[in-house]
Amino acid sequence: MEHYLVVDTMCPGSYGMILFVKDKDSGLEHTLKKVECLDESRANQALREALCLINVNHPNIVRYRELFISWDKSMSSVMLSMVMDCPCISSLKAVIASHREQKERFKNKVIHMFLGQMVDALAYLDNRNILHRNLKPSNILMTDGLVFRICDFGTATVTGDRAKLQIRIKDSAKCWMAPESVRLLQWSNKSDIWSLGCVLLDVLTCHMFDEEASLSQLFLIKKDLIPLDRVMSKDLHKLLTMMFSHSPKKRASVWMLVNEAFVKDCLILCGSSLHTMKKTLPRGVTGPPFHEGFDSVLEFMMTYTDIEDVQLSVLSYLLKKDKNALERVSDVVEAVTSAMMSHTGSACVQLKSCQVLQQLLTAGEHTSIENSSLYGEDVISHLLKAVQNHSKHVDLLVNAFQVLFLVSKNGKACDSIVKLGCAQEVLKTLRANPQKKDIVIPSCRFLWNLLANGIPYTASVESMTSAAETVCSVGEMHLQDAVVTECLCAALQSLTMHGLFEEKDVENATLLLINALRIHPNHSGIVKHVFIVMVTLVKCSEKAALRLLTPNGESGVSLILTARGHHPDDRLVTENFCHLLNQLVQQDAVAPELLAESVQEELEHIVKQFESTTDIALLAQETLSNVMSLNNPEPAVKNNTSFQNPFRTHVST
Repeated sequence: MEHYLVVDTMCPGSYGMILFVKDKDSGLEHTLKKVECLDESRANQALREALCLINVNHPNIVRYRELFISWDKSMSSVMLSMVMDCPCISSLKAVIASHREQKERFKNKVIHMFLGQMVDALAYLDNRNILHRNLKPSNILMTDGLVFRICDFGTATVTGDRAKLQIRIKDSAKCWMAPESVRLLQWSNKSDIWSLGCVLLDVLTCHMFDEEASLSQLFLIKKDLIPLDRVMSKDLHKLLTMMFSHSPKKRASVWMLVNEAFVKDCLILCGSSLHTMKKTLPRGVTGPPFHEGFDSVLEFMMTYTDIEDVQLSVLSYLLKKDKNALERVSDVVEAVTSAMMSHTGSACVQLKSCQVLQQLLTAGEHTSIENSSLYGEDVISHLLKAVQNHSKHVDLLVNAFQVLFLVSKNGKACDSIVKLGCAQEVLKTLRANPQKKDIVIPSCRFLWNLLANGIPYTASVESMTSAAETVCSVGEMHLQDAVVTECLCAALQSLTMHGLFEEKDVENATLLLINALRIHPNHSGIVKHVFIVMVTLVKCSEKAALRLLTPNGESGVSLILTARGHHPDDRLVTENFCHLLNQLVQQDAVAPELLAESVQEELEHIVKQFESTTDIALLAQETLSNVMSLNNPEPAVKNNTSFQNPFRTHVST
């Protein structure tokens, strides 16, 4: 202290006092912060922790020039002294106060410059494993040229003193701190992200509140995210939601923020090259410790979640070590979803993550091992984000939809799938990629599972808008492919049985089904699905019955008979064939065609063939009686032929 002359003294801060001093030799002015330490040992420890700040050199971080320990006679205490540059500029706290008083919004350019520079500075610190620990408006300086600079770092020894936190730090200072820092005295790079979110929220809303109300909403954010409803920008609302996750594991890292398009634009605006950079391993760390075994590799993956190369390397390792992964499913799922969350912009990370999840789900089916973490909302939400962020990456879409298909076999997972809007995203992707069968197959299987697991009717209607139209449109492109056609027909079956058809879809659907029968009469799976869907369509719409008469200039009834003839011993085909004829016989327009094709002879044969199978024999006999009644002058009882949403049809599948 001997070679510094005190020029002025500021009000004491949360962790110490601030002095403006002048170097007696050079005449340069500096800021000197003095932090009281419990004893000399604690002071030396704090000094060692702070030494890394001497080498920090970033345009948005105040330079530290000197660190030393001194004895303060007036306080009779050991002090850690930190000498910093003294830029003659305002604190962000003062600027916010001015805007608050005038009820003036910050201009968009100011917000963008602030966010870009802060993310750049925190990424710089993160690469050097340096935490700030005390980020708030009073510790961010601002020039008229829209340059923001972080100052006044904390150290683990000082900030980790519970007595100091409880006694000396006011509630107004605690509101900027992450929940885990206040409750558990735990700090990490994620804690700084929470604090940055608090500062950003204050900047965005200061014109709405006085200081007390502003601080209240920062306390409220620790309980729920209601205050974010006042943020009108969708991009900023999304960022703040990522920054305010109460679990540090789920909270965004600075590198996740860098991957967001809005933040990239802010980085470009402030001249940062960070948007083109990736985080790297610290010096001396070469890569995952594959030689140390599965547990060590998984721990390494979680430690360096933000480093893309590490995640890709370990994800490839997990794909090879599927047996080990099965023994640690919950831990693997946590590591994989963390990788997906940290690297939303990396299609490679998302793809490999989907492959690992698919491998776990498939292996679980074969071994009867079901782990709830595989069907959790975290997995589903990250799959959805991967599809949304990489809507043109076909391999990723295929793998993501395969995983969604497997997850949708779980009834509880279906609730989350509907809530998060996955069905709409699948249909959107189907419409954008109708020709890609590798996307069509898992998409249709996913739709089948989702409806088969009994989601409520209202949810079905909301999530499956235009589903039938989409499936019919896609189906026309793949009629020659039996595998794809069967999946499409299965999806149509679920949609009709849940009443998710509109009158405008009936004609196209009927024509698609008839063409499927014509091309694949020997494929029992297709025939079963077609018969079941036709039952519902004919029951609800006369248009379907009329379209059956002469599709493409040929007899639809003849095609139905031919298809049944390819599977004479298949009980389900036969049963659904009889149900279909029972519906057709009630349509006046179709009756002559049924008689002309001699369907009664086929029914008589079925009665004899399945006389030992009571249900089928009775159904065939009933259908035969209805057909024979067509020659009776007495009119048969007809169904209402106007279209209506059907109930679940009681047909065998």
